[in-house]
Amino acid sequence: MKLFRQIFLFVIFAFVCNGVKAQMDTESLVQHLQTANFNNLLLFWDTQVEVNLPNMNGQKQFSAAEANEMLRSFFNRNNIIGFDKNAARKVGSTVYLTGKLLADNAKYNLTLLLQENKKGVMIVSLRIN
Repeated sequence: MKLFRQIFLFVIFAFVCNGVKAQMDTESLVQHLQTANFNNLLLFWDTQVEVNLPNMNGQKQFSAAEANEMLRSFFNRNNIIGFDKNAARKVGSTVYLTGKLLADNAKYNLTLLLQENKKGVMIVSLRIN
C-alpha cells in the first residue's frame, strides 16, 4: 500500500511539473512576441508550420525560418507595437494561444497552435486576421 501511494504521488508530481514547464514555455513565447524578439522566437517554431496571414489565400506550409521571417515582415509592415495575450488553453498535449497584435491604427487577432514535446512547446500553426 505504501509503495502504491509513493508511485501515485510520483505520477501526480510528474504531471504537475510537465504542466508548469508548458506554462513557463508559453509565457516565454508571449514575452518574445511582446518584445518582437524574433531571434529567440525562432526556437519555438516546429520544422513545418501552417501559416495564414491577412493577404494570403488559405493556410500554407512553411519552414521554421520562413514562418519566423514572415511574422517579422508582418510586424514591420504593419508597425506592430505590442501583443496582448487573451487566453492560453491546454487540451492534452496541445496549447491554444490567442491574443491581439497592437498596431498604431489597428488590432490583429493572433492564434497560435502549440504542440508539447520533449523540447517544450512548438508552434505548429500561426493565424493572423
